[in-house]
Amino acid sequence: MNVTLADIVGRLKAAGRIGADDVLSMRAQIYGAADKIEKDDLEALADLDTAAPDRPPEWGAFFAEAMTDYVVRQQVPEDYVDDGKADWTIALLSRGSGPTLDGGLEALARILDAATQAPDRLAAYGLDAAKARVIAKGRVEAEDVALLRRMVFAGAGESNIGVSREEADALFDVNDACKAAANDPAWADFFARCVGDYLTAVSPFHLAGRDEARHEEEWLESKDSLGHFMSGMVKAPDVKGAFREVFHPFQDEEDEWKAAADLMETQEAAAAPVTDDEARWLVGRLSHGALSEAETRLLTFLKGQAAQISPLLHPLLDAAPDPAPEPAAAPGWDADEDLFEPAPVFGQRKVAGG
Repeated sequence: MNVTLADIVGRLKAAGRIGADDVLSMRAQIYGAADKIEKDDLEALADLDTAAPDRPPEWGAFFAEAMTDYVVRQQVPEDYVDDGKADWTIALLSRGSGPTLDGGLEALARILDAATQAPDRLAAYGLDAAKARVIAKGRVEAEDVALLRRMVFAGAGESNIGVSREEADALFDVNDACKAAANDPAWADFFARCVGDYLTAVSPFHLAGRDEARHEEEWLESKDSLGHFMSGMVKAPDVKGAFREVFHPFQDEEDEWKAAADLMETQEAAAAPVTDDEARWLVGRLSHGALSEAETRLLTFLKGQAAQISPLLHPLLDAAPDPAPEPAAAPGWDADEDLFEPAPVFGQRKVAGG
């Protein structure tokens, strides 16, 4: 372990306070004293995260950056979080009172956002930690909505596009605990859209596994130049193959993407209806008696979005307010020409290769 860093951390733990200058000193030790970040140094920072509650805004960014660099970028292949790293991260951030908002939780959100692939249990751990933090407060504030959004749409798990039932259950747990509180206005809309996404959307994307990722990296590094490629074609002429490679070099990829697009369309069509099983789950999760604002917003959302809805939900949807009419198109809008940038899709979850 870095001896100087150990001295700084020991002093700050004893004081229970971190200053902005202390963050600069620790940053210099982490990023200036060695070629790479050491595990022992990060363990010391994690202990400090829970031992010093009085700290400046710079602390969270520094700790999260160091964790992300170690967990995500010091891997082979790059950007991949394997099972061992995920287990280590969970164990590290579970020390003491668990991950803090501006320390461990920020680190989790950045790790999941930066990683191309990570075990689902790491995303589940982050969402559970965020859920526990909100429930302990008894109300949902603006910063909590932002944190829950980041955790739900973190992007590194298997279900990296849509909302899973586990994620929808977690949001219902938060709503159950906080429905009587004066929650931030953004909570009801976020809750309705997330749970509605689970009920009516599909997540067809599947990210490459570790072995596949390493194979692709090696393939890219070993590719010859275009000149060598063409030279090899001259030595072993294949007129049909040459024509295909020169004039349609990505035909195979286009064929693969067409098949994937067709599959996605089929899956989306199958996911749009709210099934009896999903309806039973929803009825079991909704409040008995008066519905909360977030739950009412969810039913209104479903009333306007679901193409086909299980008859089990018809009484609830009939009693729900009608969705607001779509706003009129802006002057000059031409959908065929797509003159304006399309509105961003709900959430921020990234797609494989994005």
